[in-house]
Amino acid sequence: PYSPPDNFFIESVDLWSPLKLDPVQLIPVPDRRTLNRTETRYKNGSYRQILKSIRSLGEYGDGNNAFREPNSCAWLECGKLAVVDTNAHCIKIFNSDIGQFEYSFGRGRTLGCQNLLYPYRIAVVPGGNDELVVIQRHPRPQIHIFTCKGEFIHRFGQHLEKPRALTVDKLHRIIVIESQIQKLHIFSFDGKILSLFNLNEQLIFPTSICSNNSEIFISDNHLHSIKVFSYHGQLLREIKEDNYIMFPTNIKLNIKGQLIVIDNHQGLNITVYDEYEQKKRLGAYTARICHSQILDVAIESNQKNILHLASKDYRVYTYQIPL
Repeated sequence: PYSPPDNFFIESVDLWSPLKLDPVQLIPVPDRRTLNRTETRYKNGSYRQILKSIRSLGEYGDGNNAFREPNSCAWLECGKLAVVDTNAHCIKIFNSDIGQFEYSFGRGRTLGCQNLLYPYRIAVVPGGNDELVVIQRHPRPQIHIFTCKGEFIHRFGQHLEKPRALTVDKLHRIIVIESQIQKLHIFSFDGKILSLFNLNEQLIFPTSICSNNSEIFISDNHLHSIKVFSYHGQLLREIKEDNYIMFPTNIKLNIKGQLIVIDNHQGLNITVYDEYEQKKRLGAYTARICHSQILDVAIESNQKNILHLASKDYRVYTYQIPL
């Protein structure tokens, strides 16, 4: 049988005494969700980074923070956001940082606006006093110009038939594209016709327009592309990329001159191209939620790349593009 050695002994342990253990350094393991901070989604044949909206404002109704048809929006250099409410015949002004309503003007609301009927699109005069250029739609298409406070300045363009979109360049030229008849109008700020071009051979369904002061960009929903024209009406080039530019509805240029393309094919899609003839794609994005139809887009003219999107669900959503 087994016999313990002579020096073998058993030491009793106090069960209530604190144990002296060597300290163990705990190394935090990063959350799996933070390992890849940029979520992507494969969509329509391309990978897009998923964006989450910063905020949204609006609902259906007639209140200060409600809309009946928010067809257009524009960012003012004083930090305000103007939203066109077509069926309410007015323009509502909000603080763009927090979305707080400030004031409104329009038919039945302010003096000098009795002739404002179904305002449809809006643009801000850059580098000025934030004057607002507003286009009316059928039954009485024309252009109205207001101060940022809603004081009427003048109106013109009664010969317009199907105005679809407008922009104002740095020389305060007002550029309007008409759908169905594909006419491009260039006006001076006081309403004089500077140029008129028929673009039937180049366009089918123009949806949006912007300018870098030397070139005019027009999106075409049916041609799945962006056409670039000179101020003399000459077609300079076409921006077209399968799986990225599909059904463009809105285009904007940021402060660097980079082109931002919005389309609604199976939800919100945002694609950005460089400022050097748009030969390089800088980013492709989509929204975390499936948006209703995007009616118009405004971009802040600063380094933040913040977009405000007017939607058919009576809201205005704000996104920041991580460029």
